Amino acid sequence: MYSQPTFEVIEGKASDPTVGRFSFRNLIPRLILRGFYVATATFVAALLPFFADINGLIGAFGFTPLDFILPMLFYNMVFKPSRRSFIFLINALIIVVFTIVGILGCIAAIRQIVLDARAYRLFANL
Repeated sequence: MYSQPTFEVIEGKASDPTVGRFSFRNLIPRLILRGFYVATATFVAALLPFFADINGLIGAFGFTPLDFILPMLFYNMVFKPSRRSFIFLINALIIVVFTIVGILGCIAAIRQIVLDARAYRLFANL
C-alpha cells in the first residue's frame, strides 16, 4: 500500500502517455518494473527480522490517526456541534484516548525494534 505512490512515479517515467495504458509499449515496461519492484520490496522485507515490528510502528503512526482521530476531529470541525453536546464530548474523548493509544503504540513498536535489532541476523525468520 505504501509502495504505490513510489511505483506510480517510476511507472510515469517509463511509460508513454500518448499511447494507451495497456498498449504493448507501456505494458511490457510496466510488467518488468512492477515485477522488479515487488521482488526488491519482498527481498527487503525478508531481510529484516523485525519486519512485523516495523508494521506495528507504521500502524501506530499512520492508521491510528487516520481511523480514529481525524474522522472525529473533522466531524467536529465540519458540523460544529455545540461544545456541550454529547456528540462533541464523545468525539473529544475518542480523540484524546486514541492519541494516547497511538503514542503508546509508537513507543512500544520502537522499543520492540530496538530489542530485535540487538540480535539482528539477516533472514532470521526464514
